[in-house]
Amino acid sequence: MATNRTRRRLQPAIVFCAALLGIGPGVSSWANPFIGGPGTPAVTPVQSGGPAPAPIVAGQLELRSRLARYFTAWETGSSPSLLFIILGAAFLYGALHALGPGHRKTVVLAIYLTRRAPWWEPMATSLALAALHGGAAIVLLLIFRGVAGAISASTDAISIYMEGFAYCALIAIALYLVARSITDLLRGRSHDDSHLGLGAIILTGIYPCPGALLILVLSLTLNITMIGIIAVLAMSAGMTIPIMLFAYLGWLGRTGLFYRLKDNEIAVRKIGAIVELTGFSVLLIFAVYIALPFISGLVGVAL
Repeated sequence: MATNRTRRRLQPAIVFCAALLGIGPGVSSWANPFIGGPGTPAVTPVQSGGPAPAPIVAGQLELRSRLARYFTAWETGSSPSLLFIILGAAFLYGALHALGPGHRKTVVLAIYLTRRAPWWEPMATSLALAALHGGAAIVLLLIFRGVAGAISASTDAISIYMEGFAYCALIAIALYLVARSITDLLRGRSHDDSHLGLGAIILTGIYPCPGALLILVLSLTLNITMIGIIAVLAMSAGMTIPIMLFAYLGWLGRTGLFYRLKDNEIAVRKIGAIVELTGFSVLLIFAVYIALPFISGLVGVAL
C-alpha cells in the first residue's frame, strides 16, 4: 500500500523529468519536449548538441535511479549515513552530467586559450559557473513551487528564454572580441588580459540546469525540498570537475606556448594576437551554432 502511494506521488515528477530529459516519445536529441504542448512556450530552445556517449548516459540513468530510491528512503526515515550517500550520488551525477553536451566546456576552453590568468582563476571560474548553473535552478523552483502547474510549464519556458538570451549576448560579446582581435593582429599587439571574455563565461552560466531541476522536482514531490537543495549543491560541486578540466586544458596550452616564446617579444605579440583571434572565433561559431534554433524560433514568433 505504501509503495503504491509513493508511486502515485512520484508520478508527476517522473513524467516531468522524463520530458525534461528528452526521453519521451517523439522528442529529438536537442528539441525541448514541451514545445508543441498546450500552454507551453512557442520558442525553440538552444541547441544542446548530440547525445552523450553510452557509458555516460548509462551512468546518469543509474545514478538518477539511485537518487530517487534514496529520496524515497529519506522520506520514510532520515539518517546521517543516508545523507552522505545522497550527497555522494549527487556529486557523481553532477560530474557525469557535465561530461555530456553543454555546460560551457567549449566556452571555458576558448576563453583560457586566449586569456592570461593566474593558476587559480580557471578553478574559481569553474566553481562560479557550476554554482550559478545549479543555483539558478534552485531559485527558479522556489519561485514557482507554490504556483499550480507552474513547475512543468513556467520553469521550462523561463529556462528556454534565459539560456537563449544569454547566448545571444554571448554572440554580441564574441563579435566584439573577434573584431578587436583582428585590429590587434593588424597592429601587432594583444589584449590577453581582457575581463570581457571572462564575463562571457559567467553570463552563460546564469540559467537553470535541467539535471538540477530533476532533483529538485523529485524532492519537492516528496516534501523534502531542503534535501533536494543540498543535493543540488553537491551536484554543482560535481559539475565543477569536467568544467575545470577543460578550463585548465586551455590555460595550460596557452601558458606552455607562451613560455616557449618568452624570449621573443615580437613573436609573443604576433602569436598572442593569432591565438586570441582563433579562440574568440571558435567562441563566436560555437555561440551562433548553439543559439541558432532559439533565434530562428524567436524570429518566427515575432513574424
